[in-house]
Amino acid sequence: RIRRRKTDVRRASVLRWGEEKNVDKKQVIAMTDYIIINGLIVNGKNEPPFSGNVVIENGVIREITKPEAIPENFPPERILDAKGGYVTPGFIDIHRHGDWKALCGGDDELLNRQGITSVVNGNCGLSVAPVGKKYAGEILDFLSSVTGDLPGEYLEEDREGKRFCPAAESFASYMDALAATKRSVNTGMLAGNGTIRAAAAGYAPGRLTKEELHLVWKNLEESLSAGALGVSLGVAYAPEFEYDVQGFTEALMPLKNADIPITTHVRSEGDGFVESVREVIQVAKSLHIPLHVSHVKCIGKKNWGVRRREILELFRQAREEGVSLDFDLYPYLTGSTQLVHLLPPESQEGGAEAILERLQDSVYRWHLTQILRKPSRHFENIVELAGFDQIYASTLHSEEYKEMTGKSIAEIAKIRKEDPYDTLYDILIAEKCQATMLDTIASEEDMLHFLKDPYANVISDATYPTGGKYHPRVYAAFPKVLVDYVREKKIFSIEEAVYKMTGKPAQVLNLEQGILEKGRPADINIFRLENMKVPADFDNPAQFCRGFDYVLVGGEAAVKNDCWKNTGSGKLLRRKK
Repeated sequence: RIRRRKTDVRRASVLRWGEEKNVDKKQVIAMTDYIIINGLIVNGKNEPPFSGNVVIENGVIREITKPEAIPENFPPERILDAKGGYVTPGFIDIHRHGDWKALCGGDDELLNRQGITSVVNGNCGLSVAPVGKKYAGEILDFLSSVTGDLPGEYLEEDREGKRFCPAAESFASYMDALAATKRSVNTGMLAGNGTIRAAAAGYAPGRLTKEELHLVWKNLEESLSAGALGVSLGVAYAPEFEYDVQGFTEALMPLKNADIPITTHVRSEGDGFVESVREVIQVAKSLHIPLHVSHVKCIGKKNWGVRRREILELFRQAREEGVSLDFDLYPYLTGSTQLVHLLPPESQEGGAEAILERLQDSVYRWHLTQILRKPSRHFENIVELAGFDQIYASTLHSEEYKEMTGKSIAEIAKIRKEDPYDTLYDILIAEKCQATMLDTIASEEDMLHFLKDPYANVISDATYPTGGKYHPRVYAAFPKVLVDYVREKKIFSIEEAVYKMTGKPAQVLNLEQGILEKGRPADINIFRLENMKVPADFDNPAQFCRGFDYVLVGGEAAVKNDCWKNTGSGKLLRRKK
């Protein structure tokens, strides 16, 4: 009798939706793809977990019911048992550099295996489109140490032997190529402001001509029309360091008064961090647009514990003055970028060929060394801030240096019995500037101080250089937060951490993903926190996370008990017009 009474309650509860829609109960069961039971739901809104079942139909959450709402005679293979674990939205990484990987599905598994169901590439002004035709080869070479080499099937040569890529010529052509790729990850793109300038004027120094500026506007407007989620800036990188506030305001004029965000790598995160943040705030104010500051950190021990309060206060003041402002950061103390980024901006002018020519001049090298030995507010002098013993060559290809991949510049210099400054210049020459580095630059106290801020988002900032070792954040950034700072150190509650990886980043780029509620996409993670493992480290970064019972993308299981398959259910994320 008791069993019958429970069954009646279940049946009455589960068929409520069908009765409201005047649908027969057999049809309700047939229409339902999955029901997730026995889980604690963390809905992505920074609200406490609650018990309930999630009903999925046609890749969408049909409803979230009370725990007893299980259909009678529902097929057991379509019941996903969370076993007392957490049911969360799929994680959203709004800051990656997997532009080329997305076209060949090269990172789908490592994304899904860490619970990432949506990703946004094209960050730091370094998107692989639109490269145009005139400077395409030069741009693709410059980007390769961040995005890797483009897939061979997309590469062509003209009659003169110059490389070009029709799929990257315009933002629309790239998005069309991406739309034809069946991924198990939802994928969006930012239009890189640096690439847009380079397509118009190459890596030449100075202000843009009127013709070049109009071409910048044309490429920007076409990129937005093709579905760019926003515009990324790399103020510290070539060629964008040629802009000042006025230059950025002019170049971004098509955004004026639009609700389209700029996401920006600022000019310096070291001694000039405060001035660099003021610079991008002024740009956002002038154009009346949302601002998102990328991978916030304080570089250099002398800045630890000091700059963070100034930066957060600047953010607060800007919001009071009407600027919509958020920021993000990754949960590591070591960063990753191009080795050439150690040079001051004026040394990077003109592209790789010009850099290499200058580095072979002994007098020029001497003057360059004098600059790098001293503190600077003009640029981010990582050599002075971190030291050569904390700068590691992570991608080396040449016969002369490839065996030293993973060693610090100081170690390589000692082995070769050279001055470390000369070692840096010689590596750049041998590698034709196509080298990357890992640099230990931040403090955990600062990182957690920023991460606790309600406007903070978790990202990976994953780069994909060809050859060498990846940074472990490529494989593990999001679970690392859950393991280190929720489970082990108990710094964040589960709902706080999940919000920073789901609902919050969805707000930044106006995505419909990131929240578990009726009508939202069924991008869902199911896991028990005690089972989660993050084996990726700096010695062996290429290791998948473990512990996800299920990762659903569009209602399809991309991960089931740590086994992965490409569901092809990922969607192309375009800006809502």
